[in-house]
Amino acid sequence: AADGDVAAPGARVWVPISETPAGAPPEDDDEALPFTLGVVQRRRPEDAAPPSPDMVLVSLVEGGDVGAKPVWLKPAALVPANPETLDDVDDVGALSHLNEPSLLRVVMARYAARSIYTRAGPVLVAINPFTKVAGLYDAATMRSYQSAAAAAAAAAERDGPALPPHLYQVAGAAYYDMAARGRSQSVVINGESGAGKTESAKIILSFFISAASAAGKGGGGGTTKVGEVLQAELDASNVLLEAFGNAKTTRNHNSSRFGKLLQLRFSPTGALTGGSISRFLLEKSRVVSPEADERSYHAPYQLASCCRARAGTLAADLAVKLGLRGAGTYRYLSAGGCLLVDGVDDAAEFEATNAALTAIYDGGGGDAAAGSAEAVWGVVAAVLTLGDIEFREPAEEEGKGG
Repeated sequence: AADGDVAAPGARVWVPISETPAGAPPEDDDEALPFTLGVVQRRRPEDAAPPSPDMVLVSLVEGGDVGAKPVWLKPAALVPANPETLDDVDDVGALSHLNEPSLLRVVMARYAARSIYTRAGPVLVAINPFTKVAGLYDAATMRSYQSAAAAAAAAAERDGPALPPHLYQVAGAAYYDMAARGRSQSVVINGESGAGKTESAKIILSFFISAASAAGKGGGGGTTKVGEVLQAELDASNVLLEAFGNAKTTRNHNSSRFGKLLQLRFSPTGALTGGSISRFLLEKSRVVSPEADERSYHAPYQLASCCRARAGTLAADLAVKLGLRGAGTYRYLSAGGCLLVDGVDDAAEFEATNAALTAIYDGGGGDAAAGSAEAVWGVVAAVLTLGDIEFREPAEEEGKGG
C-alpha cells in the first residue's frame, strides 16, 4: 500500500470501534482503545456490492491476525496505522503516523511491560504505575544515566547499548549541558492530578543532588558541605510543601494543590550552592470547604493526630498545650467526609513534618527552632478553632427590618 493511502489494498489502518459491528468499547473496560486495527482488503468478484461506491472492505485484526470479519467502511473513517515493526518503539517520534490510536498503542504496550517512560522527541511521557517498579530508581541505574549524560554533553562515545527513556535522562541532559556550556536549563513537569508530577520532581531533584555532590567532591570538597546542607534543607522544604500544600482528592491521595518553581544554583564546577522554592496558585478554598470524599491539606490532620499520642511525647505535650481534639470534631476537617487515607499514618507524618519545620528554622535543631515549629502548629490549631466558631446576630437585632 502507498504510504498514507488508507484506501489502498493491504493498508494497515485504525478503525473506530463505533464504525464496527461492536459499536462501542466494552463499558466495563476503561483501558480499551476506542479503535481497533484493520487491514484493507482487495475486493473480490464474490464479495457483495458495497452499500456505497466509495466504501472499502476492511478485515478487522484479532489477536494480531486478520480476522474473518470484513466490514465496509468509508475511507474518511479510517486512520493510518504504522507498520508492525514500529509497534514497540520507545520514541513515538519514530512513528510514520503519529495519531491518537498509534500513540496510545505504543504507550499502553510499554506500560503493560512496566516501561512507564516513552520519548516523544525531546519530551518524556511518563505514565504513573501507582506502584514501585523494582530497580527503576536504584543507585546503579542513576550512575548509568549520569555516565551516559556526561558522555553526551562532552560529545564522547559511550560503551554499551542505548539506555531506555527515563527521568534520569531528562535530568542528566539538563545538568550536564549546564555544566558543559555554562547555560541555565529548565525542566517543565506538567500533567493532570495523579499523573505523578510531585514524585517526578523528587526523582529529578535526587539526580541533581547526586551529580552535584560528585562534582563538589571532584572539585576539592570545598562545596561538598554546602551541598549537603542544601540537600537537607531542600528535602525538608519538600516535606513542608507536601504537608501544607498537598491533599487527598478523589483521584490522588497526595495531590499537589498548587504550582511551584524550584530554582537551583550551581558553581562553575557543577556543585550545588543554593536554591529556592516559590509556590503560587494555592487552592485556598480547600482549607474551609474540601469537596465530598476529599480532605483539607495534610498538616491539620497530622496535628489532630497528636491527641492520640502516647503521654510524655512531644506530640502529646503539644496536644495539651494547644487543646487539640480528634480530626472528626473539627468542622474544617470533617466537611469532606474523609478523615483517614489508606496507607497514610498521620501521626508518623506529623513527626516528619515537625522535624522538617525544626530543620528549616534552625538548620537541624535547638530550642529556638522547636519554639518556631510550635508557633506554626499554633497557627494551624487557631485556624481549626476558628472554623468551629458560629457568628449570630444579637437577639435585639434579629427583629429589626431594613
